[in-house]
Amino acid sequence: MSKLSLPTTLLKNRLDLFYFLALAPLLLIQYFGYIARQDFFAALIPLYGFLILLIKRDKLSVFTEVDRAYQLMGLTLMIASFFVYYAVAFFYPQAQFYGVANYTVYVVGLFILFFQVSALKESFTTLFLIVATTASGFVGKWMEFYLEPSVPYFVQIMRFILWILGIPATISNPRTFSLRMPDGDVLHLGIEAGCIGIYSFLTFAIVIVVVMMEDPSNLRTKLLWSVAGIIGTFLVNIFRVSLIFVVIYYFGYKDWGKIHTNIGYILFIAWLGFFFLIFSKRQAILSKLQTLWRKLR
Repeated sequence: MSKLSLPTTLLKNRLDLFYFLALAPLLLIQYFGYIARQDFFAALIPLYGFLILLIKRDKLSVFTEVDRAYQLMGLTLMIASFFVYYAVAFFYPQAQFYGVANYTVYVVGLFILFFQVSALKESFTTLFLIVATTASGFVGKWMEFYLEPSVPYFVQIMRFILWILGIPATISNPRTFSLRMPDGDVLHLGIEAGCIGIYSFLTFAIVIVVVMMEDPSNLRTKLLWSVAGIIGTFLVNIFRVSLIFVVIYYFGYKDWGKIHTNIGYILFIAWLGFFFLIFSKRQAILSKLQTLWRKLR
């Protein structure tokens, strides 16, 4: 009778146990990241990381089990991951109790527990997604400072969009709209660098890098689709800001907060889903377009 490893003892299918253990801490992240702190991306991004792990199931199935020493090392890292907060909080007091730093250490330990060390390369895209997204908050603050001079240009674009929509808005200063409400009142609305969609751009850039690293397409295809995705993200942000102005104009200023808080998340997730659906079916779509073009000629 062969010696059974820890995962095999707990569950017959080693991969099922691996994915169960990878998913379980996400419940803590959902609580500490979203329910307790209302930090949407802190809860969302690790879920994307988990989905990437699911996609790699066939690749992970070829790796053999490791000896007890590696299993003990991995188990130690997994347990230690629950105490990472105390190290992170020393440098960043606002850190959540169980967040992406904990989960990153946990995933590394989980890989070492279940697979050969060489399998760690399969965790790279997941860990990159999680770590890069965490850093995006700091990068976003840095970009806000340097993109502040571009705010007046964004205001000009929005002024043209509002004119098309028939909303009477004037630019009282380079960063402020004066919106004449239906009741005759004038509402002054300021535009900041964050309104340009910096954080949406950063998040999309991180996700697209992860996806393109896994995609076998040539570099030219990846670059073209990446540029198309960035342009699409900018247009989605234009739509988001326009929708906020429409809500303010037709329903009143008191209702805009709900829209401002939630609509960005909803639109961005919908755009991500649509973009990657089209990207995954690009060959079939291109073939249909070529057929249609030949018929039209």
